[in-house]
Amino acid sequence: MIAISATEKKLTAPMDLRFGRAPYFYISDGEESRFIVNPYCQEENNVAPRVVELLATERVDKIITGEIGPKAHASLQKNNIQVIMLEEERIKINQILKKINS
Repeated sequence: MIAISATEKKLTAPMDLRFGRAPYFYISDGEESRFIVNPYCQEENNVAPRVVELLATERVDKIITGEIGPKAHASLQKNNIQVIMLEEERIKINQILKKINS
């Protein structure tokens, strides 16, 4: 299961560079895909570990995002979730999916 941090709930939306602050995540297992809401994106403290826990409950094993802080990195490692970081600022979700599937 793969997750991509997203700015909006649509495939033409740009990836959100901020992992823990992304309002949505696009998740897909290759057959079924959907967007989930990040209920922690507006919280002040301990956002990253809670977001990682949310993704772990969705059985995510890879995350594509722009930036990951030290707390997020540690939590992702603990949960065996692989990180793929992209630095392309305005890359859209559907463009990422094309890259993955080609």
